[in-house]
Amino acid sequence: MSPVGRRPGRSRSTTSARPTVCPYRVRSLCALFIIVISGFGYRLADLQLTPDQALAEPISRTLRAEDLSAQRGSIVDRLGRPLAYSRPAPTIVADPRLMSTEQVPYAVGQLAALLDTDPEVMARRLSSDSRFVYLERQVDPEIGDAVMALGLPGVWSYEELRREHPNGDCTGLSLMGRVDIDHLGISGLEKIHDETLTGTPGTRAVEVSADRSATIVGGQQVLELAIPGEDVATTLDRDVQFKSQELIEAAVAQFDADLGMAIVTRIDDGSVLAAVGAVVDEETGLVRCTSNNLPFTHTFEPGSTMKIVSVAAALESGAVDLYTRIDVPAEKPYPVDDGRVFHVRDTGRYEDRVYTTPEILIRSSNVGSSTLAEVAGPDAVWDLMHGFGFGSVSGVDFPGESTGILEPFLSTVALPTASYGQGVSVTAAQVVESFNTVANGGVRLPLSLTSAELGTKAGERVISEQTSDLVMDMMQGVVEHENGTGPNAAVRGYTVSGKTSTAWQPCEGGVAYRCGEDDPDGRAHHYTSGFAGIISNDQGPQFSVYVMIDNPKGAKFGNEVAAPAFVEIAAYTARQLQIPQVASGVTTTAVRAETAVTTTTTTLAPESQDG
Repeated sequence: MSPVGRRPGRSRSTTSARPTVCPYRVRSLCALFIIVISGFGYRLADLQLTPDQALAEPISRTLRAEDLSAQRGSIVDRLGRPLAYSRPAPTIVADPRLMSTEQVPYAVGQLAALLDTDPEVMARRLSSDSRFVYLERQVDPEIGDAVMALGLPGVWSYEELRREHPNGDCTGLSLMGRVDIDHLGISGLEKIHDETLTGTPGTRAVEVSADRSATIVGGQQVLELAIPGEDVATTLDRDVQFKSQELIEAAVAQFDADLGMAIVTRIDDGSVLAAVGAVVDEETGLVRCTSNNLPFTHTFEPGSTMKIVSVAAALESGAVDLYTRIDVPAEKPYPVDDGRVFHVRDTGRYEDRVYTTPEILIRSSNVGSSTLAEVAGPDAVWDLMHGFGFGSVSGVDFPGESTGILEPFLSTVALPTASYGQGVSVTAAQVVESFNTVANGGVRLPLSLTSAELGTKAGERVISEQTSDLVMDMMQGVVEHENGTGPNAAVRGYTVSGKTSTAWQPCEGGVAYRCGEDDPDGRAHHYTSGFAGIISNDQGPQFSVYVMIDNPKGAKFGNEVAAPAFVEIAAYTARQLQIPQVASGVTTTAVRAETAVTTTTTTLAPESQDG
C-alpha cells in the first residue's frame, strides 16, 4: 500500500538542483580583474617615477617648503651689550601667475607707495611666468603689515632675519662690518667671524591657501631644526665708542677738517676699546661717520709722534742719557745728491741752542730729533721703527688694514726726515701700538679686538724697561713742563704722558712737500694734527688715546686741534672704566708753551710743524 499523500507511480529526488556555470565566463572575469589591478599599479608607479606636472602643480600649490633661518650670533661689547644682532623682518614676495595682466598696474601702484623697489622692476617681475619673485626683502614690520593689508592676489610675506645695530650705524659699524642680503658677512668682524656667527638653517613645510596669501592654521611642520650661530664678544666698550665718535665728529666740524679719527686701547692687554672715524659728506658738506675703518686703513705722515722712536733709539745706543747736552743749531744742512742742500729748521728759533735729551722731546725739536737719529745710526732707527710696529699690520690684522710705508733710508735726507715723522706713512693703530709699547715697559703687545684673542698673543721686547721709563717721563714733560708742546692735553686727576704732532702731508699730485701760499704753483698747505697720550694713575699706565685731525682750517698745531678732543675722550673713558684718580687729585697745571715749529728751504723733502 502506498504512503499517504504520495501519488502512485512517481518518486521525488532527495538532491537540490544546482545551476550550471560556464568555465569560460569565470576565466574572463578573472582576466578582466587582473587587467584593472595592473592598470592601477602601472599608473601609480608612473606617477611616482614620472609625475605629471599638469596634475602635480595644482596639488602642490598649497604646500610650500621653506628654509628655517638659523639665528645669526650677535656681536657684543666687552660687557655683553649688543653691537649687532639679528631679528625677523618681513620679505615681500609674489606668485605672478595668480595675478591677471589687468591687475598688475593697480598692484604696482599700491606697492610703489610702500616699497623702495623701482616700480618698473616690480611690474616686470609681476608680469613674468615665474611662480616666485621677490618684491622687496627685509622691510620694516609696519611696511610688511601694510602690504598684507592691501589684499593683493598672489602677494604674501614671510620672515627673514635682518641685521640690526641698536646704537646706530656709527657705533662701531666700521669695525662690525656688514652682512649681505642673505645674512653672510662681507666686511669687518662679520666677515672675519662669519663661520662662528652663521648657524645651520633648518627646513619646514608650510600649508597655505590656494593663492598663497594665508597660512593654514596648524599647517606648519618643522622637518629639520635650525642651529643658531654663536656670539662674538669684542673688547669694545659701547659707550666709549659712541662718545669718541661724537667728539671726533665735533672736532672735524669745528676745524672744518677733511676727516678725523681716534683709537682708544688698554695698556695691560692691548684691547681696543674704541676705534672711530669721521669724514665730510661730499654731497651735503656735513660731517658723518664712515663705514671705512680709518684707524686701521687710512695712512698719513705722522709727524712728531715718531720722535719717541728717535729718542728711544739714541738712549738704547748708550751714546746719550738724560743729562747729555746736545748742540741744536737753528738749522741743520743736509747735502742732496744733485748739489742742493736740504735744511732742517725749528721755526721761531733763530739762534743755536744746547738741549738735553729730554728737552729735545719736550720742545719737539726737529733739529734735535734728527741729531739723535744720527747718534743712534740708521740701522738702529730702522730696526726700532719696525720693532714698534711701523711697516706692518697691527695685532688685529683687520681686513683691508694697511701696513703703511716705511722704506730704507737710502738718501741723505731720509733718516733726518723720518726721525720727526715725515717721509714715512703710518696708521693710527700703529701709532697707538708704539705708544703702548713704551707704556708697557718696552714690550710690544699686539692689539686685540675680540675677547677670545686676549692672552693668546705673545709680547715682544722692543726696548729696555729703563729706556721705556725714561721716555714716559719725557712725554709727561710734554704736557707738564713749561716749555712742553702739549699743555692742552692735561686731564684732571690723571698723569698724561704724550706727544703732539703737526705734519705736512704730500701735496696734491705728490710732487712737492713744500707747498702753500708761498709755493710758485700756489698749492695750499695740508696739515695733519695729532696727539697721542698715555693715561696713568698711582697703579701705572692704564689706557692710551690717539686723536688725528686731517687738514684743519684756522688752526693747525696738535696742541690746538687734537689735544682738546684727546682730553674729552680720555676723561670719559676713565669714568667709564672707573679708573681711580691719583691720590693727589689734579696732577698738572696747564701752561701754554712756546710752539716749536720746523720748516725747510727746499721742496725735496717733507717739513714738519709741531705744536
